[in-house]
Amino acid sequence: MTQNYELIVKGIRNFENKVAVTVALRDKKRFDGEIFDLDISLDRVEGAALEFYEAAARRSIRQVFLEVAAGLCEGDEQSPEKRPIILEAQNV
Repeated sequence: MTQNYELIVKGIRNFENKVAVTVALRDKKRFDGEIFDLDISLDRVEGAALEFYEAAARRSIRQVFLEVAAGLCEGDEQSPEKRPIILEAQNV
C-alpha cells in the first residue's frame, strides 16, 4: 500500500519545563505543502534527546488522529474494532 500522508517534525522549541514539538501532516499526492500543523506540548524529561521528543510527539498526534477518525466514523457501517486497523494500514 502506498502511503499518501506523511507526518513531519517541523521544529522543536525548548521552554523551562516543557518542550513544544511542531508536527505537520502532508498529503503527498494532492498538495505541495502541509495540510496543517500542530504544536504538541510535552513535559521535559531529564537527559532526553531531541529524538525522544520527536517520537513522543508522533505517538501523541497519532492517538489524536485515531480518536478523530473514530468520531468521524460514528454511524458508519464499520465496526469500532476496525477503525484503528484502517488507520494503521495507512500508517497514519
